[in-house]
Amino acid sequence: MLKRLKIIFAVVLLGCSVSANAVPTTFIGADDSVSSLADMVNSLAAAADFLAVTGPLDVVDFESALPSNLTITGGSITDNSGCGALCGFNTTAGGSYFTLLYGGSVTFSFTDAVDAFGFYVNGLQTNVVGQQTIVYTDGSSVTQTINFPSAINGGGAFVGFVDYGQQIASVTFNASNDILGFDDLRFGYSANDPTNVPEPGTMALLGLGLLGFGVTRRRRKTA
Repeated sequence: MLKRLKIIFAVVLLGCSVSANAVPTTFIGADDSVSSLADMVNSLAAAADFLAVTGPLDVVDFESALPSNLTITGGSITDNSGCGALCGFNTTAGGSYFTLLYGGSVTFSFTDAVDAFGFYVNGLQTNVVGQQTIVYTDGSSVTQTINFPSAINGGGAFVGFVDYGQQIASVTFNASNDILGFDDLRFGYSANDPTNVPEPGTMALLGLGLLGFGVTRRRRKTA
């Protein structure tokens, strides 16, 4: 009897672990040849879709000190890229500062783990440099990679993702060899987390386990 119960709960736990390593949901929009946020029509639409799903998140616009729960390694905060919109610009309404990255990578580390992250990036020239990526781990040994869209001639993009219920301590943005600006970070825990409700498959497994337990008890009583 005890052995059978162990098997049942092992199967249920396996079903839970499979759902725990789900692929992130991405929200990506890109625009070619941009010089202001108003030009980033597709990017704005992707950001709106992202926030509609996540609900309110922490915002970093680089116009004031970073919040205590965020550390950024790499890049430098500036109000001038040195080569105009082709190398990046501010996207905050009424603001002027953004973070500039001369190739390489920048890592965002969170004191409190997150499952949602997004930001605007501009200065993209994916036709002449390698593809940019976002890389992170989901709290286990699984590494997730999100590829950036194509955007040329100083293009812009919004890239956001939600990996529901995961414990993401840091996210690394690889700029390849491009000079890029990024601004208006959004990060935190999604308010609309569907993992708060057990998945149908998990519930079915649990139901079968309880049914088997009940049948076994009935047979023993009959005997």
